[in-house]
Amino acid sequence: MTSSHTSTMALSGCLALLLMVQVSCIHAVSPGFRTELTQKGLDYIRTVGLPILEQEISQITIPDIHGDSDSTSYTLSAIHVTSFAIGSSSVAIVPGTGVIVSGQSATLHLHANWNYRMDWWPHISDSGSCDISVSGVSMTFELTVGADSKGHATIACDKCASNIGGMSIDFHGGASFLYNLFSSEIANSLKGTVANQVCSAGSSAINTQGNAALESLPVVVAIDSNTEIDYALITAPIYSNVNFLETLHKGEFYLTKQPVEAPYVPASLPAATQFDRMMYIWLTAYMADTAGFVYEKSGILHYTITPSMIPSSIPIKLNTESFKDIIPALYAAFPNMPMSLEVNNTAPMTLNITETLITGLIPGTVRALVQQPNGTVAEAFMLNGLIHANATAWTHSNNSKVYISARATYMYTDLELLSSNIGKF
Repeated sequence: MTSSHTSTMALSGCLALLLMVQVSCIHAVSPGFRTELTQKGLDYIRTVGLPILEQEISQITIPDIHGDSDSTSYTLSAIHVTSFAIGSSSVAIVPGTGVIVSGQSATLHLHANWNYRMDWWPHISDSGSCDISVSGVSMTFELTVGADSKGHATIACDKCASNIGGMSIDFHGGASFLYNLFSSEIANSLKGTVANQVCSAGSSAINTQGNAALESLPVVVAIDSNTEIDYALITAPIYSNVNFLETLHKGEFYLTKQPVEAPYVPASLPAATQFDRMMYIWLTAYMADTAGFVYEKSGILHYTITPSMIPSSIPIKLNTESFKDIIPALYAAFPNMPMSLEVNNTAPMTLNITETLITGLIPGTVRALVQQPNGTVAEAFMLNGLIHANATAWTHSNNSKVYISARATYMYTDLELLSSNIGKF
């Protein structure tokens, strides 16, 4: 894998996190889910992003420098960076402005070729190489993160400032008096050029590569062959708090082939009060409700359980023999016959999400069907059911991926006999 490809992948990963640095004080549309990126989260992005910035600046090309002093023309050519390192860095939220990324105490080493030619006869000329050491380099990038019309994040470097501290030049070959003649002029010319190139390279990495990486990140992701989730940004960003940045996402499930808006409105979310972790994620019941709506519409929750689907480890089989003691009337009407259960979701499931608990209601019906010896199928009875479930949820990471997991803590089912061909039981 090339270093360029590695940088692009790392940049994509870094900017995927920057996808979450949007905020709006006045929301015309409520989000399906919200994330909060704190100062710790921004600091993590900084540790990922600055090595990429260092690599980009290490690849800058500095144009040749030409000058004339005391009737002597000189040129500094093939100037290239041999190493660049940022000593310290910081990132900060500026309310109402954006994000400022700064690098301080950076060092820069360059190598170049030099030559000079006296303008008067006998036109003495000479050439050689030189190593240039630059210290005390500082740079500041003012960034704005926004959202385009499709819900992708956008990033722009609105302003860059760079300053060069000290500079020393070590000449190799040529006349020994060259340094005294031209060193100060060359250093002055080079300082401005290097500062401009540092800003140019950094801004280009942000504006060009950054936006290309962000645009490549999908805002609609397929869950399965029937459904997809839209987590596009729903607002353009403004910055209102020094402690965190918010992202507001649509968070709605759709049918892949026939996408329609679900008849729900996201509930409002509480204000942020904690900033100890790198990131906080707020989920609304709207996400689960739209998922239930989509799966109910798709028919995927209408299915039949057959005897072959029951694991051998389960003692109860789909045969009337297994229900002989539980539902005697079933066995009496259909002795020792295979069964199937037709499960139908009758309405979308509904969820209620609080800070500590997820509660859900899942309505549906179950038809008990019996396979008779003559090959016909008879309906024995139909039940109406309502599943009540409680669960807790948490996030965890593995191999740089963040997962949301849940655990059911309580579940029970209300059952009601809707119809029966074997009498009441």
